[in-house]
Amino acid sequence: MRRNVRRRNSMYVCSALLVLLLLTSSLVSFAEEITFLCVGYPSALLTYVQEEVVPIFKARHNADVTVIVADWDTRVDRLVVLTAGGTPPDIICTGFYSPYEEGSIGLLEPLDRYLARWPYTSRYPRPLWEAMSWQGQVMVMPQNVAPRAVGYNKELFGQAGLDPNRPPVSWDELIQYTRRLTRIEGDRVAVRGFNVVTTVAGSAQQLFWFMRQAGLTEIDLSTFKARLTDPKALSALLTLQEIYEAAQMDMPILSGGFNQGRIAMQYSNPQQMPAMMQADPDLALTHFGLFAPRQTPSATPVVHLFTDGLAIPRASRNKDLAWEFIALMSSDNILLDIQRIAGFFCGRTDMLQRMSDVHPRIDLWYNLFEYMQASVIPPPRNTSQQELGNLVLQVYRKQLAPLAALEQAQAIWNRLLDEWKVNVQ
Repeated sequence: MRRNVRRRNSMYVCSALLVLLLLTSSLVSFAEEITFLCVGYPSALLTYVQEEVVPIFKARHNADVTVIVADWDTRVDRLVVLTAGGTPPDIICTGFYSPYEEGSIGLLEPLDRYLARWPYTSRYPRPLWEAMSWQGQVMVMPQNVAPRAVGYNKELFGQAGLDPNRPPVSWDELIQYTRRLTRIEGDRVAVRGFNVVTTVAGSAQQLFWFMRQAGLTEIDLSTFKARLTDPKALSALLTLQEIYEAAQMDMPILSGGFNQGRIAMQYSNPQQMPAMMQADPDLALTHFGLFAPRQTPSATPVVHLFTDGLAIPRASRNKDLAWEFIALMSSDNILLDIQRIAGFFCGRTDMLQRMSDVHPRIDLWYNLFEYMQASVIPPPRNTSQQELGNLVLQVYRKQLAPLAALEQAQAIWNRLLDEWKVNVQ
């Protein structure tokens, strides 16, 4: 816990340093060179950016691009060191948490003035822009959109006597379907009806998703208080616990996973489709279905949204040039190349047909765009997810009562929220 406190303090000290440096950055003359702090790109995509995109940009704008590579663990440290050294990056890769975690403390430049004159702004769905915003200002250009819905095997539905074209439309049906689809052979699970996520971060994220289905956001941003002890949060956790038991999650499964017909329903995203196509094209093209779960038949379905993107740090001295690079990275042919090379899904609605040629079945996610919602949790997100996720797993293992777990997490989250509130600008 002491280590987490140091990390939180470090983040806020870093933000204060960067804000201070913003005050002096305007005194330095603009240079015809920008720096791109690149994070999470596979090597093939990094090579493509350096050898194909950068030369196009240089020819168009008579400006060079220096690409600096970091991983997700060192990303913030590199940003701080570069800025403190007087050479702040002009473009940075962002995570799903960046719009609110970094945007709220003044680290990112709002993009609205650029988007207002960009011809493709309206081609991204409204829920995606909302997820990229803080207090009504867009902080991040989406690049790798990874919405989560429930993927299901229609063939296994049919074998269990269920209508392959009618997925569950309520939590009660989701539990019933899970029981019906789960098959046991000896001391192992032959088919698991629903694969409940059991990683620490994943178990927390899955609870956020079910809270959203109950119509509950994770925190109240008007008061900076957690909502984990709300009865709707308890209902979401109890439902997940029941699904966990219905799926016999404590029993080992026979070898294989969803692609091998061992899992009937699972947490799915577009980035899984290439592997599915390679493992079993018939499953991907014929027997794969997708739905957004909902609490009741009359409730709004929810697709859980995670998006990496590109942003301009407030400390950048070349913001207009940085935007031109982001716009180039978001142009049609380069988006298609990025998808082909790295599997990134941009989310532009007008690109459906062209993207389907590269990424079969991508239309399934496009059809669910209107239901996308992104979570907002206390910074630093690793701490808030880890603390809650560990407690959720204890509930699944019957080591802790659901309400007690949520009460413990509520206390932790409210302390984190108090620290965040002090630094919000």
